[in-house]
Amino acid sequence: MAIRAVDGDPNGVWEEVGWADMSPEEQAAWSTLGWDEASWEEDTDPPASDEQYWEDLSAAEQAALTSLGYTQALWDEE
Repeated sequence: MAIRAVDGDPNGVWEEVGWADMSPEEQAAWSTLGWDEASWEEDTDPPASDEQYWEDLSAAEQAALTSLGYTQALWDEE
């Protein structure tokens, strides 16, 4: 299973998906951003990337976000 296609606001899509319901590729993309099952399920604090602007993220983090349906404008408006 690959990363699901996201139409519209990616926040609305990902807020409804549990960690266990993600494909390994989706988990890997979120892991690049520092997420793990505990932080995704709100058992621990979110990773630092959650509060960073696009321009402050690494190229790998930006690529992961792009694969998850985000653009710079969508990410920065959070």
